[in-house]
Amino acid sequence: MLKVVRTTFSAGLLLAAGSAFAAERTVRLHVKNVSCVTCVPIVKRAIGRAAGVSSVTVVETEGGSAVATVTYDAARVSPEALAQAATDAGYPARVRTN
Repeated sequence: MLKVVRTTFSAGLLLAAGSAFAAERTVRLHVKNVSCVTCVPIVKRAIGRAAGVSSVTVVETEGGSAVATVTYDAARVSPEALAQAATDAGYPARVRTN
């Protein structure tokens, strides 16, 4: 019985340590069709609802576009999935490479 408890405890520590090392990253997305007052909050909310997102900032640029800066847990969500969240909300997005 004691061996089972020790094994379970050790496994719990390993799992906890693994989540402590989750990679928090930041990505910038180029978002299109951001042309009105309500667009920025919609884009921010759509991206922010993705699992693993800790913060989203959306700044409008010229020409009906915006740049979304997203801090997220790389173990829970990918940059492509974040872009897809904005796209699904009606605002086509892609990961910025620069």
